[in-house]
Amino acid sequence: MANEIIELLKNGSKPKILIVQPSRMGDIIFALPAVTQIKKTYPNVHISWIADERCADIIKDNPLIDNLIVFDRRHITLSYLKKMYKILRAEKFDLSIDFHGLFKSAFIVKMAGAKYKLASSSTNGMRELSWLFSKEIKPESVNTHCIERHLAVAKYLGCPVDTDNLEYSLHVDEKYINEVKEILKKENVDLDKKIVLVHPGGGWISRRWQSEKFAQTIDLINENYDVNVMLIGGKEGGASEKGLDEEIISLSKTKKIVNLTGKLTLKQLMAIFKLASLFLANEAGPMHIATALKVPAVAILGPTDAKRTGPFKGNTTVIQKKVPCQPCRNRTCTKVDCMKAISVQEVFCEISKKLS
Repeated sequence: MANEIIELLKNGSKPKILIVQPSRMGDIIFALPAVTQIKKTYPNVHISWIADERCADIIKDNPLIDNLIVFDRRHITLSYLKKMYKILRAEKFDLSIDFHGLFKSAFIVKMAGAKYKLASSSTNGMRELSWLFSKEIKPESVNTHCIERHLAVAKYLGCPVDTDNLEYSLHVDEKYINEVKEILKKENVDLDKKIVLVHPGGGWISRRWQSEKFAQTIDLINENYDVNVMLIGGKEGGASEKGLDEEIISLSKTKKIVNLTGKLTLKQLMAIFKLASLFLANEAGPMHIATALKVPAVAILGPTDAKRTGPFKGNTTVIQKKVPCQPCRNRTCTKVDCMKAISVQEVFCEISKKLS
């Protein structure tokens, strides 16, 4: 099958590829290097990407993507699915690539009906019967990062792969940077000072460092450096993320915190990273955006395996403690010994190295 697809991509008349990676910021970031390599190797291909409404802005207006298809989860009805089916079938895709590997993505693959259907092993292999709908391209090693798992598909398609010089092709338009600057001016931020971004949230409760430790770390930053410390994140949050910003501010002694929680669009979130000198966060989507944009960062990891889903190379220092149950991937763990074991001093030490 590989030779047939490669021949089509090389010599076909504008071959159409559908990228199926609909959700989560980090998952979309993980897929970008593979898509970039495919587009670089076969510039004649027409790439469509289907993403849900939460994350579509990450790749909206990206020159890498010829057609963005938004799948709106909020309006899923039988009539909506019929409409999506017609949209996908009308494209007459030559190839679909499932980078998600779950029932949702398999359902989209089935609706699209591409001539060839490939899939990566994603984070933990193809699950929820998704392997019935696409040919799984497995990586050379089971214990490899999700980005490398996706790149295995690019390699299967004859693309050169160099993990030491990855290109994410994450596009940030200048107009969003200007919008962010206006927001910061209204917050009375001195743009001549360095910006330190802090994201205390994360989709899983078990992936969050304690609020009091974030507050203590922010106090140490403010006591030792003349910088702008800013909290970012969604105001509504996921899994009880709401109120983290207020809690951290109330626990801070210095109170020198610019609270941008809930005040930035996804496009503006990407733009503010272009202004940042440092990013401190738990493992979550914004951390992977920072890595893709080459922002110096300190990542606090707990119940997951950094080698599989942590920040991939780049200028990111990962702080993670090994405990007997790690990595457990338990989203609702209340003991969180792995997170409790990380001290304020060791986090601040890594921050100091980067700020100095």
